[in-house]
Amino acid sequence: MNKINKPIEWLRNNIHRDIRREFAWNNLPKIMYFISKILYFTCTNRFHISNYAKEQNFIACLWHGNFLMMPYLYAKVRKKPNMSFITSAHNDGIIIEKYFHSFGLQAIRGSTGIDKGGTKALITAIRALKNGQDVAVTPDGPRGPYKSIANGILLMGIKSGIGICPCKISPKRYWELNTWDKFCIPKPFTSIDYYIGEPLFLSPTINLEEARNKLRESMQAIDL
Repeated sequence: MNKINKPIEWLRNNIHRDIRREFAWNNLPKIMYFISKILYFTCTNRFHISNYAKEQNFIACLWHGNFLMMPYLYAKVRKKPNMSFITSAHNDGIIIEKYFHSFGLQAIRGSTGIDKGGTKALITAIRALKNGQDVAVTPDGPRGPYKSIANGILLMGIKSGIGICPCKISPKRYWELNTWDKFCIPKPFTSIDYYIGEPLFLSPTINLEEARNKLRESMQAIDL
């Protein structure tokens, strides 16, 4: 009896898992889009954008827990979307990809680390930058550690010569989820400050640790 029940239980668990996954893929991006719209239109939004980002293409650098309202910041930079966002090659990347597609943004599936299937994503991103596109990266994604900086964005800046602009969405009142990235959701009717800071240019001869320290300083400066 146990031998019969085990495969049935395995099948039931896997079917339930697949149903949950399909539900998440199909519905979470729509829910996120709906919530973000409500937040944007009920909050007081203030934008602080560097002239560099307005005048030419750039690499947007923001922490993974801060991406929910990023499309609204980008909409103030470009009337016509021209950005690719690097998303995880894992299943959760599908949710983020569909969410950003809702705003007309494209996805580059991969990783911010060159040792996690990110080499192809890096090549695609550099090609996009050289073709005049903007590229957004969460250097601590997709799995952390929190506010760490993987090599991908550093190599992107070094190889392309394009400036890396630190970005931040800073709501006055917000919920912080109990996730590794401390995902931030603004509360309705609060005020939100959106920032794109001055660019960081990385020399072709700079070593990765020095580049990492410079980008960390740039991100910390906009966090103040």
